[in-house]
Amino acid sequence: APATGTAIARVEGPGTAMARPAMRMLRPVAAPAELLAQQEQTREFIQQALKEGRDYGKITGIDKPTLLKPGAEKVVLAFSCSASSRIVEQEIDHDREVRWVKRKSEWDRGARTEVVTEGVSLGLYRYVVETTIVDQDGVVRGGGLGSCSTMESKYVDRPRDLENTVLKMATKRALIAATLSVFGLSEQFTQDVED
Repeated sequence: APATGTAIARVEGPGTAMARPAMRMLRPVAAPAELLAQQEQTREFIQQALKEGRDYGKITGIDKPTLLKPGAEKVVLAFSCSASSRIVEQEIDHDREVRWVKRKSEWDRGARTEVVTEGVSLGLYRYVVETTIVDQDGVVRGGGLGSCSTMESKYVDRPRDLENTVLKMATKRALIAATLSVFGLSEQFTQDVED
């Protein structure tokens, strides 16, 4: 038996050399011209099928347009795919006391005033949702995660009223993240930052 603190190494393979798994190189699935043509077709679809203000929109201070839920749903359907979501993590505490502070700027005739509101609310709800996108043959093409919590400033003052809203928002964020990733749309859109 080895002395305490002594490490034992297991040597495998012929002789004294350790056997290594064969290295598999990742390779492109198509020629560059074919991939670029596919990406261009996707761009054309977006320009023709998605409508600004409904499927995507501009948010002040953000350069790229933001993909919205209706746009993500159209992209998924256009490629004969489906999206399914599941909760991967949740925190639910109906009686958690949460102290909160909200700050808001108000302008009156060019003068800015900061209005501070504070209070205590009961309840904490947090969800992490995973959305998976599957093609028509049942092959998983990828996915995305989304999370939302009643600790976010727009929800913190009335968490018990907004548990379902927070779950829906986490699901929406996961769908948009999955769509951007699976269909390679990060060049055209950003995540739904308005939420």
